[in-house]
Amino acid sequence: MAVALPEDVREFRNGAQRAIQIHRLFLALFLAGNLLFAPGEWWLHRAHLLPFALRAWVFAPLAMFCIQGMAEWSARKHPGVRENTLIASGTLLALVTTAAYPEAQPLRAALLLPIVTSILHLQVEKVWLAGTAAFAAELALTLMPLSNRASAAVIFQSLGQLALWGLVLLWMTAASHIVLRFGLRIWNELRVQTRAQTELWVRQILSEKEAKTDALTGLYNRKSFDEYLDFALQISDGTNTPLHLAVIDIDNFKQINDQFGHLVGDEILRRTARAIQQHLAAGDFLARYGGEEFAVIIPEISHEQAVQHMEKIREYIANVHHVELDGHRATVSIGLSTHRPGETRDELFERADQCLYRAKQTGKNKIVAWESAMSG
Repeated sequence: MAVALPEDVREFRNGAQRAIQIHRLFLALFLAGNLLFAPGEWWLHRAHLLPFALRAWVFAPLAMFCIQGMAEWSARKHPGVRENTLIASGTLLALVTTAAYPEAQPLRAALLLPIVTSILHLQVEKVWLAGTAAFAAELALTLMPLSNRASAAVIFQSLGQLALWGLVLLWMTAASHIVLRFGLRIWNELRVQTRAQTELWVRQILSEKEAKTDALTGLYNRKSFDEYLDFALQISDGTNTPLHLAVIDIDNFKQINDQFGHLVGDEILRRTARAIQQHLAAGDFLARYGGEEFAVIIPEISHEQAVQHMEKIREYIANVHHVELDGHRATVSIGLSTHRPGETRDELFERADQCLYRAKQTGKNKIVAWESAMSG
């Protein structure tokens, strides 16, 4: 009975390529064996050396090279019958090997080659096809040498060898069947477990993202902002590097909601969030702090650079055209404060919030930094 093979298993385990590599190794071992045992074979067959040499050292290697070459070509050109082609070529390689040394009974074990490599195709029916092909090769090797004049003893001996090797091939095929089915079962279980674990990780990641981000704008939420600001303050105090906090508020947002509706207000929030995000540096951290208010953590640059940075964002937002607002603009006011060594998160935010309040009270659509606020 066939076991269905998942496509991802096929892609992960290229059985055909591995079978080709094993066939090449088998061919190399045959040639190495010819060279290694050549002196002994010459001594044993010196009386009829030429027929033996032609059969074992010339015709057999040439036939094996041709079989292997044709198999590799066919496997590339006709992938639909690739597994069958390689089973047939493995059987022929084993058949040529055994026929080259018919007296060497241990070489009959070469007929196990197609059965072993068929496991790599990860299909149970291919294992039994390989076993059938190997038995057909053994049948040919046993019956072809027999003639009509063969004695009963010779026939009986040949049939006994056929039965013995038939049992060996049957046992190997059944064992390969069991190994393959067991391996596929384990692989499928691992695949199911891996998918379940991956789905769990994805759910956890999505859950963590939902807990840390704002659903409307996709920005980090206030909880994430507080956590990151604590971390940024530690880094700033530990390395004596500048750190700034900007609080950005959309001007007249309540009137926008009242006059144009909350759906338009939501779109203005998303559009403003994108505008700020597009102009941030790589190390800046943006969050939606609440309502129409955003907060930006700006590390490493000077106070003047931070003010210029926020001013560019304010100018860009002020020039954005909103079709939904019938020609009106959605401007922002910004309060910015620079961290003082040892200052807490709440103290830093309070100063930035005071600057934002000053910007709102003095005309909106402007940025007020702590120094300018104090000088005013």
